[in-house]
Amino acid sequence: MSFDATYPYALPTLPPDGLPPEEVYSNLLLKARVALAELKGASGLIPNPLLLTSPTIIRESVASSGIENINTTIANALQWQLFPEAEQREADKEVLRYRDAMNWGFEQMKRYALSSRVITGIHAKLMPRDMGQYRREPNRIVNMATLEAVYTPPAANEIPRLIGNWEKYVNEGKAPSDPLIQAIVAHYQFEAIHPFRDGNGRTGRILMVLQLIQDGLLNLPVLYISGYINEHRAEYYRALRNVTAENRWLEFIEYMLRGFHLQATETHETLKRISDLHQKLRERVRTEAGKIYSAELVEALFTFPVLSPTKLADILGKHYTTTSRYLSQLCEMGILREAMVGKYHLFTNYRLIEILER
Repeated sequence: MSFDATYPYALPTLPPDGLPPEEVYSNLLLKARVALAELKGASGLIPNPLLLTSPTIIRESVASSGIENINTTIANALQWQLFPEAEQREADKEVLRYRDAMNWGFEQMKRYALSSRVITGIHAKLMPRDMGQYRREPNRIVNMATLEAVYTPPAANEIPRLIGNWEKYVNEGKAPSDPLIQAIVAHYQFEAIHPFRDGNGRTGRILMVLQLIQDGLLNLPVLYISGYINEHRAEYYRALRNVTAENRWLEFIEYMLRGFHLQATETHETLKRISDLHQKLRERVRTEAGKIYSAELVEALFTFPVLSPTKLADILGKHYTTTSRYLSQLCEMGILREAMVGKYHLFTNYRLIEILER
């Protein structure tokens, strides 16, 4: 039966039929696997993983939310995370929820395989009002300019069966043999199931990174894949639709392999710049401000690139007047920049922000 965007799609179960042979895209696959291996190796050399995961997940969160037209900046999200939720802007709340969902999913993987429990838990963090519930009603994706139907996901009563099949595939699937291709196929399938009323794209991108970790291709959720998808958004949606409408897997596989290669390479370079900056700032504070130096102080400048005296006091277990003095001294040294945002006195590791926003 031909594809009809107005009718609930009869989504085939996994593994899919008609995947192109691996030799067709072997060169792209090799490049992507090498880049991911180098990224994994580099991130494994960092003594404190929080130095990497905290700032890079925020960057991924901003890009992933941007795909859904939730727009803010890395600096804004890092700044507003210090404020009470009631004072946060809605766009920044969404970004911070993405970060929390990624972190939560990563922690759950230490106990559980990728499963419905993890899927709904991630979604509950992203969309608290929906409480991680699969949709119970029809859904439809429309072109916002023309209001024409682009895709109608499977009926709600099909979701448990399709998610069960997805779980089996990502945890037991043997075909295709390469785990990176399997992650690409699983990502398409999740987006095609479209199990929630909203938040499917962000949930699916988190799951894709977690699947790479589960399969040993990464050890931390540091891959900045949403940056690539955001930059090539129209091509991404076109390739997804062409799998659905015409079973054209090669276009989507090649698109995603290019993304994994480019973003793993770029993220590796970013992590190196972050690591180099950390080493330079640590040595400078140690030699020029020895009275206030501690490894915990320098690490706080990276895990929280925007800090308030109160937040630093919580981290170091000191009085906020003491941490105010620390931060002011670091400003005088040119390591931080300060600003008043409303009633809040904030200090920014601006060089780290510049690295993240490149």
